[in-house]
Amino acid sequence: MNGNHPRVAGALVALAAGCTVDPVAAGEDSGAWFPRASLNVARQECGAARIADRVYVVGGLLAGLPIRATATVEAYHIVADSWSLVTPMPDAIDHMGVSAANGRLYVFGGYSGDFEARDRVLMYAPETDQWSDRAPLPQPRGACWAVTLGGRVYVLGGADANGNATRTVFVYDPATDSWSQRAGMNIFREHLTAAVVDDHIFVIGGRDGAPIPITERYDPLADAWEVVAPMPTARSAMGTAAIGGRIFVAGGEVPQLFDVNEVYDVATDAWSVAAPMPVPRHGLAAVALGDRILMPGGGTIQGLRPTAHVDLFLPQVARAVPALSIRAAGAMAGLLLVAGYVVLRQRRRVEADRAALGVSGRAAANSASRPSMPPGVP
Repeated sequence: MNGNHPRVAGALVALAAGCTVDPVAAGEDSGAWFPRASLNVARQECGAARIADRVYVVGGLLAGLPIRATATVEAYHIVADSWSLVTPMPDAIDHMGVSAANGRLYVFGGYSGDFEARDRVLMYAPETDQWSDRAPLPQPRGACWAVTLGGRVYVLGGADANGNATRTVFVYDPATDSWSQRAGMNIFREHLTAAVVDDHIFVIGGRDGAPIPITERYDPLADAWEVVAPMPTARSAMGTAAIGGRIFVAGGEVPQLFDVNEVYDVATDAWSVAAPMPVPRHGLAAVALGDRILMPGGGTIQGLRPTAHVDLFLPQVARAVPALSIRAAGAMAGLLLVAGYVVLRQRRRVEADRAALGVSGRAAANSASRPSMPPGVP
């Protein structure tokens, strides 16, 4: 990591101080949230991806103690606004990477209610409603993220078998059922999110003991990472999806449960604020459906309290967030911030997750009514 890079140093100022950048208040032009049909199974730390006219939500943590993962899989019928259960996974899995490629759903690594990273890879074929094993990950990973670009699936970061945050990038080729490795990210992170825009991968947030505001962009042709404008509110386990040239990052946790909904504009390399979540959550899934985003499940406290709640966010024009004084912060940071970040990395990662489970936080009630929504759901 280049600690003297002004963007890295500026983001580390916020990281070391535990600060956020105050966004402007959301206005009438910042989008709207609409409750949709609830999941059959309340779940958090789940994954989801769209194939044709269905969104598949897989696995996650269930309510209650002892901590348990689920193998259940639900298909959301986009036009009908309804859910149905399909064939469950062979294993109960949470904190996995999930992505779709070539009409197939892939599940990478994850935990099984025990915070022990796994290397298993599963593939689901919708037309047969069957699961099968594929080539395992090169190394076990939990709390990772997966995105598809150019027909290949990139599995980003996550925690290793020892519970340590990583910066690895493993690439799965479905055509050959094989793995390769690309250049690692600048920042070690787990509980991260990512999205693809204009043939680039953008990795956002996550944590390595402390929450991370740093955003990175990956160019697959150059096999290189670049630090871009940091997320205003450092957090992890958010719901993230891209529409057009904008990436929407909603909810999340650590050091608290968040309802913020911040937007990164790829063209301008700037963040803005959109309407906050009516039901704040972390560990939720997020899938783009044309001009809107479906966000199923998640935890309603910082810790373990899964919900079956599902929101649909319809973006409009997001308002600008005041710019960070990144270069000024970089000039002040120097080597002290780099050293401070290294110290933060040494904090025990798995214990932090376990300690967070069951901690009281802000809960939110599900909406009782379902307001009418503008037409245009694909």
